[in-house]
Amino acid sequence: MNKLEKSWSCYLPQSPEAEEWGLFVLDAGYTVIPPNTPYPPGQHPDDHMSVTTDRTLDSCTLVYITRGGGIFESRSGGKHTIREGDLFVLHPGEWHRYQPNPETGWDEYWVEFDGEQARRIMGHDEFSLKKPVLSIGDDDQILRLFIEIAEATQTQSPGFEHIIAAQTSQIVARILANLRCSSAEAREMEALIRRARLHILKNAEQTIGIPDLARKLGISYSAFRQRFKQITGLPPGQFQIQIRLNKARNLLRNSPLSVADIAEQLGFESIYYFSRLFKKKTGCSPLAYRKQADAPKARSSA
Repeated sequence: MNKLEKSWSCYLPQSPEAEEWGLFVLDAGYTVIPPNTPYPPGQHPDDHMSVTTDRTLDSCTLVYITRGGGIFESRSGGKHTIREGDLFVLHPGEWHRYQPNPETGWDEYWVEFDGEQARRIMGHDEFSLKKPVLSIGDDDQILRLFIEIAEATQTQSPGFEHIIAAQTSQIVARILANLRCSSAEAREMEALIRRARLHILKNAEQTIGIPDLARKLGISYSAFRQRFKQITGLPPGQFQIQIRLNKARNLLRNSPLSVADIAEQLGFESIYYFSRLFKKKTGCSPLAYRKQADAPKARSSA
């Protein structure tokens, strides 16, 4: 990136190929706003210019402030003072406005993105409409990702759309990790959940009493279940079932074991319960799944 440049922005077309990934970048860039400089600068489309008055966007945008300060306000989140190291989230359909302090200006990096996966991952509790400003501090790796996205939109090498989509996902993942490990208590809870996940993974074939596991870890069942779901996306009982079903798929594809033997080996109480659960979660019975998996093998050996 040219060090003499004070700003860069690129607005990208919404391509069907990018949409298939479930997350696609619509625009990205950065702006260095010195003190006593008009804001916003004039390189944006009309629907992106009114950042100092009420505005709504159709997609999600992350704005990272690495120097200076200012204000941010949104309908659900209210008014906030922005400081160096703050990142604010512009949610789809949520009116907002923001601007730097004239005395300080600020340096801002942003990426706007959308898609089914994008909407899903931005549905995490940490990205609440009521808490649009996140204090992530001076995070070199997050900043590097913003810069790499901007650089990719400058050069537009083959496949760059998918690369910057993946980098945007990394930014979101790093924000979540940063927020969840922001205190000693949060880090301790993260470690407990890791231990619980490993225990369930190693003993997936056994019936694990989740309340007993929480008690052994020294945490109440309700708090354990809530935190486990927040971190993994599934309650602990469903997490164990998912592990068992993943193993069942592997055995159905790659072993000669009967459905009854697989159900017994994986600790299901009966073949009927296993078959019913498998069909509910995958859309087909274990035997139908095995036939589907065997069909390509039969064609390749013919």
